[in-house]
This record gives sequence, structure tokens and C-alpha cells, in this order.
Amino acid sequence: MRIRNLRFGPGSVPIALFFFSFISYGMLIPWLGFFWDDWPAVWYLHVFGPQGYSAVFAADRPLLGRLFMLTTSFLGTSIYGWQIFGILARWLCSLAFWWFLKGLWPENIRQVTWAALLFAIYPGFKQQYISVTYSHVWLIALLVMISFGSMIWGLRKPRYLWPMMATSWLLSGLGLFSVEYFFGVELIRPVSIWITLTSQLKDLRSRLKKTLLLWLPYLLIIASFIVWRFLIHPTVRGHVDVGGKLAADPAGALTELLENALVDTFNSSLVAWGQLFNFARMTSFGTAPTLVYLAGIIVAISAAVFFLLKFHPSADQESEGVPRWRWAVQAISLGLLGLLLGGIPFWATNLPIGLEFPWDRFTLAMVFGSCLLLAGLVDLITPNLVVKGVILGVLVGLATGLHLQYSNLYRREWNKQVEFFWQLVWRAPSIQENTLLLTAELPFVYFSDNSLTAPINWTYTPDFQGGQMPYLLYAAESRHEQTLTDFDPGIPIHQQYRATTFEGNTSQSLVLFYTPPGCLKVVDPATDKRMPQKPKFISDMMPLSDPSRIIAPQAPGAHPPEKIFGEEPPPSWCYYFEKAELARQTGDWEQVASLADRALGLGNQLYEVNAPELVTYIEGYAQTGQWDKAVQVNQRTFELSARMDRMLCDTWERIETGIPASSQKEAAIASVNDQISCTSP
Repeated sequence: MRIRNLRFGPGSVPIALFFFSFISYGMLIPWLGFFWDDWPAVWYLHVFGPQGYSAVFAADRPLLGRLFMLTTSFLGTSIYGWQIFGILARWLCSLAFWWFLKGLWPENIRQVTWAALLFAIYPGFKQQYISVTYSHVWLIALLVMISFGSMIWGLRKPRYLWPMMATSWLLSGLGLFSVEYFFGVELIRPVSIWITLTSQLKDLRSRLKKTLLLWLPYLLIIASFIVWRFLIHPTVRGHVDVGGKLAADPAGALTELLENALVDTFNSSLVAWGQLFNFARMTSFGTAPTLVYLAGIIVAISAAVFFLLKFHPSADQESEGVPRWRWAVQAISLGLLGLLLGGIPFWATNLPIGLEFPWDRFTLAMVFGSCLLLAGLVDLITPNLVVKGVILGVLVGLATGLHLQYSNLYRREWNKQVEFFWQLVWRAPSIQENTLLLTAELPFVYFSDNSLTAPINWTYTPDFQGGQMPYLLYAAESRHEQTLTDFDPGIPIHQQYRATTFEGNTSQSLVLFYTPPGCLKVVDPATDKRMPQKPKFISDMMPLSDPSRIIAPQAPGAHPPEKIFGEEPPPSWCYYFEKAELARQTGDWEQVASLADRALGLGNQLYEVNAPELVTYIEGYAQTGQWDKAVQVNQRTFELSARMDRMLCDTWERIETGIPASSQKEAAIASVNDQISCTSP
């Protein structure tokens, strides 16, 4: 068959949706890992097993815990498994969305296919790679979409009305009671019912009466959820304070609510799609990712245009179905309504809907309205099918490229996480329990200190079985003036971590920071007081740092979970630095000098941020009488960063007072004084 005679029917839609889903989200699966809330989720599985999720989610989303019990039983802690499962969940949700729209507008198969395609690659939500967390959200969205589809198809096929309606009621309740994200989406049901009944009941009064009657069971489900959430099982996540604001200042509260709704609706729709045309973004990803991005665009546009132009609907929309303009108006109206209602759970709890992490997660409730609105606008713009195909092809191609870019950002972040944990265990092979790890300005985006607490406990106490956690990570920028109001010693720290707790004290702390290409640094108040270029808050927290809480065990120390982090990487610059820092802590200067030889022999290009790492080697060479090497490394350090002068002066002051006098020592100190002036305080 010649290409020009090839036609795609509705049966090809699932394949097309899967193709674009995989191209958008699956290309870098082998190089991705766990991010943000995925870490606590898989750690709880490791600690408690699947049955433990009942306790983990008991406080806020008990039904979600049951879903986690099911999925984790067969996916376990497999990164690949979760990434693939997340894509499948999103694909199935887009397929259910298409099925629902087909029932709503059976004569407009081509247009609803466009909407489903846009749904699959919606660019407002960019956290797809946080796969454990969002595969479950997509599954719940799938339940909601199947519920809508069952309701509509039950009305279309009266023979199956009650079985389909019963299925719809059940899935509506499961979705609503699992996660409150889609509460607002539930409110568009009566409009969907009204549209479906248009061809069955021409009398407006009869149609309205039947619409309300059919909506009544869903209204009862919604009312039951509200009673359960507010009176029986209040959430600890977000406090609904709209009522209080309305009572205190009705006009101001309504104005604020309206402004938030309009801004978030605009951002979740037009701005979300408009960001695809920010071509300056491409240059920030380097040459290779840009080529991948462009290749993705070419493939996606070609496939999209080909599919959209060759797609053959089962009915002629102009002669047998709803006129094109009428469908477009209905789609635009329902899309706008979906946007205006979708944000209710977040506006009621003062949670912002954004397009960047972490707030883009709330656009999940806006996907339905945004994609339907855009499909309607494209259909209304022109009757020319080729023009529509080009517009939609460009949108799909650019959205695919955007997701490829973000998958590359997640890949980079995973590499940094892997490096962070390996460097941590090299520097601190064992840490005393009840230690608070304090840090600031970690080079991660898709994380929180709360989330990284899980893999730290997993790494250092792999046999932990619940109760009181041995370790807690606090990032100063998020905890300052909240949980950790002061950086004073002796402040008790109590942290509830869902099904576990942490009890500690600021006097039992390790302060550390990580600024690649610099290595992870555990701060020592005795030697690092005048280190330049420290992240914000590190100087304030430095007096709390107690490196003696690091234990150098005789047996092999901690190891990040091998199934997740893989085998230990070969020795590198940071490997030698972390081991040298540990050896300096234990007073093994011969080991420090030996590690310095190996590190400096690598010939690595060093940067200003690496300059403080050379101080350990200077001291190691001096302590072992290798004065020429100490002077040479001192010179190299100062050349890397002139701001190192005060830290270098402190180092040589320790050397001068701590090492017995000798002619070589005096000559070295004199040479250093020629390099930097240490006469002034």
C-alpha cells in the first residue's frame, strides 16, 4: 500500500499515545534514579515492607497507603521498574481521557484524539521522573478518567447503564478519597452529563432534571469526602482557611481568591504551552542535549503531522455530527470550566500552582482543562486540516523536546546525588547515632532535606526496622526560623517522619556542604574557620560541627544501597580528598601524605572551589617532613584562589606550633611568607 493511501483509524490511537509518551519520558531511563519524595517511599518499603504503608499514610491519605502496598509488592525498589511504570500509568491515563472524550463527542473523533495527544505530553507538569510518587497520582487520575468514561458510556449505551454507573461511582470514591488533587475535576461531571444528554433530550427542563438526578450520587460522594476530611480525618497537609478569611474580610478574600484563580488558570494553560517557544532554553543544555532535543522535535513533528493528517475518523463531522465551530465552543467552555474548578483544592489551602518545581505538581489537576481548551482553540482557528496538523505537530514536537530537556536535568541531578553519597561514606564511614546533619545550598533541585534523610538512614543503618531514626538531615535555608530557629548548642530536635521519629540535639551535629566541582566537605571548626566561599549559614552553623561523631571502623564502613547506587566508583580526586580528611581526623599523617601523592598525581584540572581541599595535603606533607611538597602545594593553592590567604596562614600557624623546629621547617615557613603575608591578623 502506498503511503498516500495509508489511513489510521481509532485503533491506532493507543499506539500513537504510547509512542509520544515513551519518546517524551523514557529515553533516559537507564540513567535516572530516585528523587524527592520517592526516597522516603522506597525507604519505607525497605524498612517495613509493603504492609508498612498503612502506618506511613495513616495520618493523611490512608487509602493511598493501600495502593502503595499493591504496587510496591511487585515493583520493589527497582529504578527502571518505577520509571517504566510511571510512563505506563501516564499513558493509560491519557488513553482513558481519550475514551471519555470519545463518549462525550462520538462524532468528533479526530478532535478528541488531538486533545488526548496534548494530554499525554502536557508541558506544565515536569516531575514525571519522580516516578514512585507520581505513578500513583497518575493511577488515581486514571481511576477518575475511567469513572468519567464509564458514566458517559453508560448513558450512551442504556443496556449497560447501571453496571457502568456502579463502576463510575466506585472509582469516583476511590479517586477522591485517595488523593484530594482531583476534587475540583469532580465538579465538571454535571456539565459532561448535560452535553451527553443533548442528543437524547431536547427539552431543556427534562435534560436539567435528569442531569441533576444522575449527578446526585456523585454529589453524595463529594459530600461524604468533605465530611470525612474535615470532621472525621482532617489532613495534616493543608489547612483550609477560606472560611476564616471570608468572615474577616469578605471582599478582600473574594478578590484574592479570584486573582489566584485567574492567574493560575492563565499559567496552567497559555503560559504552560507558551514556554515551549522559549528557544533560549536550548543553549543552557549543552551541545549534545541540544542535538537530542532537535532530533526529538524532528521525529515528533514528522510523526505527529503524518498521524494527524492521515487519521481517518469513523464519522464525517460536518455532515453527520456536531459542526466544527460548535464542538470547538463546547470544548473551550468545558476546558475553561475544568481549569477554574481544577484549582479549588489548592486555592482553598493557599498552595500556589506554578510551572517549576515543586509547585508544578498541582498542574496535574489542570491538565484536563488545559488540553481540552487548547484543542478547541486550534480547531476554531481554521477549517484547514493541514494548518491544524502543522500547529499541533509543532506543539507536540516542542513539548517532546521540553520533556527531553528536563529528563536530562534529572539525569544530571542523579549523577550528583550518587557522587554526594559516595563522598559522604568515604569521609564518614560510620557516624554515631542521633546525629543531626546540617547543610546549606546543596546543588540539587528535585529534593528536600526531608527526602534525603531517608537514603542517609538507609546507608548508615540498613537493618533499621522502625522506631527512632538514627540520623536527620536539615538544610538551613528551609529550616531557619522554622524548626531550627537558632544555631545555638543544646537545642533539642524532635522531628516526626511519618511512621518514624528523630530525637537529637544541636550539640550532636555534623555540618557539611557540597559544591561541585568541589568535593563534599565536613566542616571542622578547628581548621575551617577562615575558609572562603562557604555557602550561606555554614559560618553560623560551624561551631556546632563535631567531626568526632565520625567513627573510622576497623571493618568496611557504610555503603550506599548497592541495588540503587551500584558498585563503588574507582578512586578519583574526591575519593582521595575524603579519605585524606578522614586520615587527618585520626592523626594518620603518613596516610594523608600518601593520599596526597595519588591525588595530585591524577593531573586533574582544579578550580577555585577546590583550593581549600589542598590544605589537608599541605599539612600532611609538613607533618611527614616533606617540606618542599608542602611549599609547592601552598603556592598552587594561593594561585587557585588569593582569598585562601587567611586559611593558609592559619594552617602554617598550626604547623609552626605543632611540629618540632628544624632548618627545613624554618626554610619552608620563610618561603611561604614570600608567597603570602601572614604577619597581619
